[in-house]
Amino acid sequence: MSLSIREVSIREAVPGDYEELARLMTAAYQEFADILGEDWEGYRDDLADVARRASQGTQLVAETAGRMVGTVTYYPPQDQAHADEWAWWPKGFAYLRALGVHPEARGRGVGRPLTVACLERARADGAAGIALNTVSLMTAATALYERLGFRQSGSNVDWGGRKLLSYVLDIDRID
Repeated sequence: MSLSIREVSIREAVPGDYEELARLMTAAYQEFADILGEDWEGYRDDLADVARRASQGTQLVAETAGRMVGTVTYYPPQDQAHADEWAWWPKGFAYLRALGVHPEARGRGVGRPLTVACLERARADGAAGIALNTVSLMTAATALYERLGFRQSGSNVDWGGRKLLSYVLDIDRID
């Protein structure tokens, strides 16, 4: 079935959405299963754990024609109580994680409004900026983030033989 996208709306997920969003995330990242090999199962399970991410942040949903087509988790800037748990996260920055777009909706303008919604929340939360991590093999994601003005922070590390890329965007650079 081909999905026609005319308008994307963004809203906060509710617990009743989590099961469907877990399936969406698995479908969104399935293309990396063979590449990730033995790392896939744990990664898939982590991505599908929407309820855990939503309990720590805000789960956003992209919809078109009443159908969920994408999702992302937004985390507000963390206070000092979380500093040790989130040591890799720049102080005063919001964070976005696990952006996923259903394969049928890719290339149709779903990822951008999800990311922009996170940027708007970061600004409203008084964040100094917003940070994220992605993996080098996720070229569509890195292209989206770089088009929006994110820059690599230089704290890239090895993740299962691949580069885990860290990106940041300062709030004063958000248009």
